[in-house]
Formats: sequence, C-alpha cells, structure tokens
Amino acid sequence: MNWKIKALIIWALAIPAFTGYPINHLPGTLFPGASYGWLAYGAMVYAAIVLLIGKKVLKVSIVVALTIAIPLVLLGTLISTIGQFVSGWSQSHPAVYIVHYISLMVTMLVVIPLALSMVAVIPFHRLEQQLLLSKRGVKTSEKMILMFLRVFSHIFYFVIPNILEVIREEGVLTRKRYLTGNRQHNRLPLSQRIGKMVQILVNIGVDSICSAIRYVPLWAEEISKLPGDAAANQNSDTAKHSEN
Repeated sequence: MNWKIKALIIWALAIPAFTGYPINHLPGTLFPGASYGWLAYGAMVYAAIVLLIGKKVLKVSIVVALTIAIPLVLLGTLISTIGQFVSGWSQSHPAVYIVHYISLMVTMLVVIPLALSMVAVIPFHRLEQQLLLSKRGVKTSEKMILMFLRVFSHIFYFVIPNILEVIREEGVLTRKRYLTGNRQHNRLPLSQRIGKMVQILVNIGVDSICSAIRYVPLWAEEISKLPGDAAANQNSDTAKHSEN
C-alpha cells in the first residue's frame, strides 16, 4: 500500500480524537473513567497502527505515552491531594479526581500513539534522500526540514527502541532479584515505591533528551555545508558558459 494512502487512513482516523464525535457520545463505561467509546476507539487505533505501520511503531508509541502519562497523572494526583488538605477535605472530591485521572490516562494512551503514528507513517528516509540528491541544491527551508527529519528519525527509530530495550533488560534483572529472595523493594512504603518509579521515569527522560541531541551539532554542520539553491544555479551557469 502506498504511504500516502496509509497516511490518509491514519489522519482520517484521528478526526474523532480531535472532534470528540462519536466517541464522547457513546454510553456506558467499563469502569469509572474508562468509557466504552474511548476503549473501542483505542482498539481501532492500535489495530490500524499495527496493520499500516507495524508492531514496532506501536510499542515505541506506547512507551512514549506511558513515559509522559504516568508522571503527569502522579503529579496531578499529588497536587490535587495537597489542594484538598489546604482547602478542606471532602469525601466526594477524591472519587472525582480518580475518575478524572483514569480518563486522562486512557485518553493519552490513545491520542499520543495516534499522533506519533501520524508522523511515523511518512517515509522520512525517502524524503531525506530526495532532498540530498537534488541537483538544484538545497534551500534554507529544505535544510530546516532535513534537520527535523534527521532528529525525528533518530529519536523514533533509535533512541526510543534502545530505551525500550533497557527497560526490558532491567525488568529481567528485577525478576531475577525477586526469584533469588530479595524482597526489600516490596517492603518499602507506597510513597517510596512511587518516588522510585518517578525517579526511574525522570532518568529515562533525561537519558532520552541527551541521546536525542547527541548528534545535532554534527548534523547541523553537515547540513549547513550542503550547496544552496543559489550556489547550484551559479554552478549550472558556469557549466553552460564553459560549454559555449
């Protein structure tokens, strides 16, 4: 299937997420905060990503969504709890906050992979090669596009998969420690467990940023040395004069 058709399908599938219709109008919830509409829509989005782009893109997208959503939900819950103590505790408020953050988590786990897929469906490497091999030179605007293509491709296809592999290996190590009888982590209070989780996510975020910008200076220098449109035209005119 042509990539343009795939992009059209993915982008059309994003319309309900941005308009809220009909997913916000379908009745019923699996549990408070998780409506049938969003769950069904999420299943459609995930299936479309797997069929049109591949399982790898879906895995990467889910990791990105969880990395963004979990700290946001935990931080929002903490701020809401502090606000409750400051303004006066009400028994009805915690239930409202829980439903709100569950709904936010479900929405982010659908919208973020969808948004990333809308960009990932574009064949960046092919577009980059077309710009690099252009005989008319590369304009300043096209150099900016090249820089974006390089950075996005590096992050999406190299940085995030490497981090996913690290997370998987750390999970294996954790299971091995558990099987050998080390259960100190399970004895920690809930607040310390949450703190460790947030610390791990922050470390992942910092490592991701450092890995993403690692080659930016090299790429910037390389792309800046590409012949511009004016230089290409000048070389073309020089060649014509020499022929005459």
